[in-house]
Amino acid sequence: MFEGIGIHTGKTCKVMVYPSNGGLWIKKGDMLFSNLHDMIVPSENATVLENDYLRLSTVEHLLCALAMLNVNDAVIEILDGEEVPILDGSAIKFYKDLSDIFSKKYKKNILRSIKQPIFYIEDESFVYMFPYKRFEVRVYLDYTSKGLGLLSDEFILGRDKRESILNARTFGFLSDYELLKSKGKALGANFDNVLVFDNKGRSLKKMRSLKEVQRHKILDFIGDLYLNGFLPRAQIVAVKPGHKINAKVSKMINSFV
Repeated sequence: MFEGIGIHTGKTCKVMVYPSNGGLWIKKGDMLFSNLHDMIVPSENATVLENDYLRLSTVEHLLCALAMLNVNDAVIEILDGEEVPILDGSAIKFYKDLSDIFSKKYKKNILRSIKQPIFYIEDESFVYMFPYKRFEVRVYLDYTSKGLGLLSDEFILGRDKRESILNARTFGFLSDYELLKSKGKALGANFDNVLVFDNKGRSLKKMRSLKEVQRHKILDFIGDLYLNGFLPRAQIVAVKPGHKINAKVSKMINSFV
Protein backbone atom coordinates (compact mmCIF):
# COMPACT_ATOMS: atom_id res chain seq x y z
CA MET A 1 0.00 0.00 0.00
CA PHE A 2 1.18 3.51 -0.80
CA GLU A 3 0.05 6.40 1.37
CA GLY A 4 1.06 10.04 1.39
CA ILE A 5 0.24 13.51 0.23
CA GLY A 6 -1.14 14.31 -3.22
CA ILE A 7 1.08 16.86 -4.94
CA HIS A 8 -1.84 18.79 -6.43
CA THR A 9 -4.67 18.38 -3.91
CA GLY A 10 -2.42 18.56 -0.86
CA LYS A 11 -4.63 15.89 0.72
CA THR A 12 -3.83 12.43 2.03
CA CYS A 13 -4.03 9.77 -0.67
CA LYS A 14 -3.87 6.01 -0.42
CA VAL A 15 -3.72 3.34 -3.13
CA MET A 16 -3.06 -0.39 -3.15
CA VAL A 17 -1.49 -2.25 -6.07
CA TYR A 18 -1.69 -6.00 -6.59
CA PRO A 19 -1.81 -8.59 -9.41
CA SER A 20 -4.87 -8.86 -11.65
CA ASN A 21 -6.17 -11.77 -13.70
CA GLY A 22 -5.23 -9.87 -16.84
CA GLY A 23 -4.60 -6.26 -17.85
CA LEU A 24 -4.35 -2.95 -16.02
CA TRP A 25 -7.37 -1.98 -13.91
CA ILE A 26 -8.47 0.87 -11.66
CA LYS A 27 -10.69 -0.15 -8.76
CA LYS A 28 -12.83 1.96 -6.47
CA GLY A 29 -15.17 0.22 -4.07
CA ASP A 30 -16.73 -2.67 -5.96
CA MET A 31 -16.19 -1.11 -9.38
CA LEU A 32 -13.38 -2.06 -11.77
CA PHE A 33 -12.38 -0.15 -14.91
CA SER A 34 -9.95 -1.02 -17.70
CA ASN A 35 -9.09 0.78 -20.99
CA LEU A 36 -7.31 3.47 -19.01
CA HIS A 37 -6.50 5.56 -22.08
CA ASP A 38 -10.26 6.10 -22.62
CA MET A 39 -10.46 7.77 -19.18
CA ILE A 40 -7.77 10.39 -19.79
CA VAL A 41 -8.70 14.00 -19.03
CA PRO A 42 -6.38 16.52 -20.75
CA SER A 43 -4.05 18.12 -18.21
CA GLU A 44 -0.73 19.94 -18.35
CA ASN A 45 0.61 19.11 -14.90
CA ALA A 46 -0.30 15.45 -14.37
CA THR A 47 -1.99 12.50 -16.01
CA VAL A 48 -5.61 12.39 -14.86
CA LEU A 49 -8.05 9.49 -15.27
CA GLU A 50 -11.73 10.22 -14.77
CA ASN A 51 -15.18 8.85 -15.46
CA ASP A 52 -18.61 9.15 -13.83
CA TYR A 53 -17.48 7.10 -10.84
CA LEU A 54 -13.89 8.05 -10.05
CA ARG A 55 -11.04 10.46 -10.54
CA LEU A 56 -7.39 9.52 -10.14
CA SER A 57 -4.58 11.95 -10.84
CA THR A 58 -0.81 11.66 -11.07
CA VAL A 59 -0.74 8.01 -12.15
CA GLU A 60 2.33 8.35 -14.37
CA HIS A 61 5.03 7.54 -11.80
CA LEU A 62 3.29 4.37 -10.67
CA LEU A 63 2.71 3.30 -14.29
CA CYS A 64 6.35 3.88 -15.15
CA ALA A 65 7.36 1.65 -12.24
CA LEU A 66 5.06 -1.11 -13.52
CA ALA A 67 6.52 -0.76 -17.01
CA MET A 68 10.06 -1.05 -15.66
CA LEU A 69 9.00 -4.20 -13.82
CA ASN A 70 7.59 -5.70 -17.05
CA VAL A 71 4.19 -5.96 -15.36
CA ASN A 72 0.89 -5.15 -17.05
CA ASP A 73 -1.50 -7.37 -15.08
CA ALA A 74 -2.22 -5.15 -12.09
CA VAL A 75 -5.04 -3.54 -10.12
CA ILE A 76 -4.63 -0.02 -8.77
CA GLU A 77 -7.19 0.28 -6.01
CA ILE A 78 -8.16 3.72 -4.73
CA LEU A 79 -8.53 3.64 -0.95
CA ASP A 80 -8.49 7.36 -0.16
CA GLY A 81 -8.22 10.61 -2.11
CA GLU A 82 -8.10 11.36 -5.82
CA GLU A 83 -4.35 11.13 -6.47
CA VAL A 84 -1.57 8.61 -6.39
CA PRO A 85 0.73 9.79 -3.57
CA ILE A 86 3.70 11.77 -4.82
CA LEU A 87 6.07 10.19 -2.24
CA ASP A 88 9.54 11.68 -2.91
CA GLY A 89 8.60 12.88 -6.41
CA SER A 90 10.21 9.94 -8.20
CA ALA A 91 9.08 6.39 -9.02
CA ILE A 92 11.80 4.50 -7.18
CA LYS A 93 9.75 3.53 -4.09
CA PHE A 94 6.92 2.22 -6.29
CA TYR A 95 9.47 0.15 -8.20
CA LYS A 96 11.22 -1.29 -5.15
CA ASP A 97 8.08 -2.09 -3.17
CA LEU A 98 6.23 -3.59 -6.14
CA SER A 99 9.20 -5.76 -7.07
CA ASP A 100 8.45 -7.71 -3.89
CA ILE A 101 4.78 -8.12 -4.82
CA PHE A 102 5.11 -9.05 -8.48
CA SER A 103 7.20 -12.20 -8.74
CA LYS A 104 8.68 -13.54 -11.97
CA LYS A 105 5.44 -15.29 -12.93
CA TYR A 106 3.76 -11.88 -13.36
CA LYS A 107 6.48 -10.45 -15.61
CA LYS A 108 6.06 -10.63 -19.37
CA ASN A 109 7.09 -9.05 -22.63
CA ILE A 110 5.54 -5.60 -22.52
CA LEU A 111 6.68 -4.51 -26.01
CA ARG A 112 4.46 -4.42 -29.08
CA SER A 113 5.41 -3.65 -32.66
CA ILE A 114 3.86 -0.70 -34.46
CA LYS A 115 2.84 -1.06 -38.12
CA GLN A 116 4.08 2.29 -39.37
CA PRO A 117 5.69 5.55 -38.20
CA ILE A 118 3.65 7.79 -35.92
CA PHE A 119 3.99 11.58 -35.87
CA TYR A 120 2.09 14.06 -33.74
CA ILE A 121 2.68 17.78 -33.38
CA GLU A 122 0.97 20.34 -31.17
CA ASP A 123 2.19 23.92 -30.82
CA GLU A 124 5.95 23.70 -30.13
CA SER A 125 5.90 20.03 -29.09
CA PHE A 126 6.08 16.93 -31.23
CA VAL A 127 6.58 13.19 -30.92
CA TYR A 128 7.90 10.94 -33.69
CA MET A 129 7.97 7.14 -33.51
CA PHE A 130 9.66 4.89 -36.02
CA PRO A 131 9.18 1.09 -35.88
CA TYR A 132 12.23 -0.62 -34.40
CA LYS A 133 13.36 -3.78 -32.61
CA ARG A 134 13.27 -2.31 -29.09
CA PHE A 135 12.07 0.69 -27.08
CA GLU A 136 14.24 3.79 -27.31
CA VAL A 137 13.27 7.34 -26.39
CA ARG A 138 15.16 10.61 -26.75
CA VAL A 139 13.84 13.83 -25.26
CA TYR A 140 14.77 17.38 -26.19
CA LEU A 141 13.77 20.21 -23.86
CA ASP A 142 14.04 23.99 -23.96
CA TYR A 143 14.21 25.69 -20.57
CA THR A 144 16.28 28.68 -21.65
CA SER A 145 13.63 31.01 -20.23
CA LYS A 146 14.02 29.26 -16.86
CA GLY A 147 17.82 29.43 -16.82
CA LEU A 148 18.43 25.74 -17.57
CA GLY A 149 19.10 26.07 -21.29
CA LEU A 150 18.62 23.33 -23.89
CA LEU A 151 18.55 19.81 -22.45
CA SER A 152 18.47 16.31 -23.90
CA ASP A 153 18.88 12.69 -22.88
CA GLU A 154 17.95 9.19 -24.03
CA PHE A 155 16.86 5.90 -22.52
CA ILE A 156 17.14 2.51 -24.19
CA LEU A 157 15.21 -0.28 -22.51
CA GLY A 158 17.46 -3.26 -21.92
CA ARG A 159 20.66 -1.23 -22.15
CA ASP A 160 20.39 1.55 -19.61
CA LYS A 161 19.86 1.20 -15.88
CA ARG A 162 16.17 1.52 -15.08
CA GLU A 163 16.98 3.15 -11.74
CA SER A 164 18.55 6.08 -13.61
CA ILE A 165 15.06 7.03 -14.77
CA LEU A 166 13.08 5.84 -11.76
CA ASN A 167 15.19 7.94 -9.36
CA ALA A 168 14.52 11.23 -11.18
CA ARG A 169 12.17 13.50 -9.23
CA THR A 170 9.37 15.83 -10.20
CA PHE A 171 10.82 19.28 -10.77
CA GLY A 172 9.43 22.78 -10.81
CA PHE A 173 10.29 26.46 -10.74
CA LEU A 174 9.73 29.02 -7.99
CA SER A 175 8.48 31.44 -10.63
CA ASP A 176 5.55 29.11 -11.47
CA TYR A 177 4.51 28.20 -7.94
CA GLU A 178 2.04 30.99 -7.18
CA LEU A 179 0.35 30.62 -10.57
CA LEU A 180 -0.09 26.90 -10.05
CA LYS A 181 -1.55 27.45 -6.58
CA SER A 182 -4.00 29.98 -7.99
CA LYS A 183 -5.24 27.24 -10.32
CA GLY A 184 -5.65 24.77 -7.45
CA LYS A 185 -2.46 22.88 -8.41
CA ALA A 186 0.72 22.03 -6.49
CA LEU A 187 -1.05 22.43 -3.13
CA GLY A 188 0.98 19.53 -1.75
CA ALA A 189 4.29 20.48 -3.34
CA ASN A 190 7.26 20.99 -1.03
CA PHE A 191 11.02 20.62 -0.98
CA ASP A 192 10.68 16.96 0.02
CA ASN A 193 8.80 15.93 -3.12
CA VAL A 194 9.88 18.45 -5.78
CA LEU A 195 13.28 19.39 -7.17
CA VAL A 196 12.94 23.19 -7.21
CA PHE A 197 14.87 25.67 -9.35
CA ASP A 198 15.12 29.43 -8.86
CA ASN A 199 14.74 31.96 -11.68
CA LYS A 200 18.42 31.58 -12.59
CA GLY A 201 18.17 27.83 -13.06
CA ARG A 202 19.88 26.94 -9.77
CA SER A 203 18.55 23.92 -7.91
CA LEU A 204 17.62 24.61 -4.30
CA LYS A 205 18.59 21.12 -3.18
CA LYS A 206 21.15 18.59 -4.34
CA MET A 207 20.32 16.94 -7.66
CA ARG A 208 20.52 13.15 -7.87
CA SER A 209 22.15 13.46 -11.30
CA LEU A 210 23.09 16.25 -13.68
CA LYS A 211 20.39 14.96 -16.02
CA GLU A 212 17.61 14.63 -13.46
CA VAL A 213 15.30 17.03 -15.30
CA GLN A 214 15.59 15.19 -18.62
CA ARG A 215 15.30 11.81 -16.94
CA HIS A 216 12.13 12.79 -15.12
CA LYS A 217 10.63 13.84 -18.44
CA ILE A 218 11.47 10.37 -19.75
CA LEU A 219 9.89 8.84 -16.64
CA ASP A 220 6.68 10.78 -17.25
CA PHE A 221 6.69 9.91 -20.95
CA ILE A 222 7.04 6.17 -20.27
CA GLY A 223 4.34 6.29 -17.60
CA ASP A 224 1.93 8.09 -19.92
CA LEU A 225 2.53 5.65 -22.78
CA TYR A 226 1.97 2.76 -20.40
CA LEU A 227 -1.68 3.68 -20.00
CA ASN A 228 -2.02 1.13 -22.82
CA GLY A 229 -0.35 -1.61 -20.79
CA PHE A 230 2.52 -1.88 -23.27
CA LEU A 231 5.38 0.10 -24.76
CA PRO A 232 5.97 0.31 -28.52
CA ARG A 233 8.95 -1.26 -30.25
CA ALA A 234 10.12 2.05 -31.63
CA GLN A 235 12.77 4.69 -31.82
CA ILE A 236 11.09 7.75 -30.36
CA VAL A 237 12.00 11.42 -30.52
CA ALA A 238 10.02 13.64 -28.15
CA VAL A 239 10.58 17.39 -28.39
CA LYS A 240 9.22 19.39 -25.45
CA PRO A 241 6.93 16.56 -24.29
CA GLY A 242 4.31 17.05 -21.61
CA HIS A 243 1.39 15.12 -20.15
CA LYS A 244 -1.13 16.56 -22.59
CA ILE A 245 0.70 15.55 -25.77
CA ASN A 246 1.93 12.31 -24.19
CA ALA A 247 -1.64 11.22 -23.47
CA LYS A 248 -2.75 11.99 -27.03
CA VAL A 249 0.12 9.98 -28.48
CA SER A 250 -0.67 7.14 -26.08
CA LYS A 251 -4.20 6.98 -27.50
CA MET A 252 -2.92 7.07 -31.08
CA ILE A 253 -0.63 4.08 -30.63
CA ASN A 254 -3.55 1.68 -30.30
CA SER A 255 -4.47 2.26 -33.93
CA PHE A 256 -0.98 1.25 -35.10
CA VAL A 257 -0.30 -2.05 -33.29
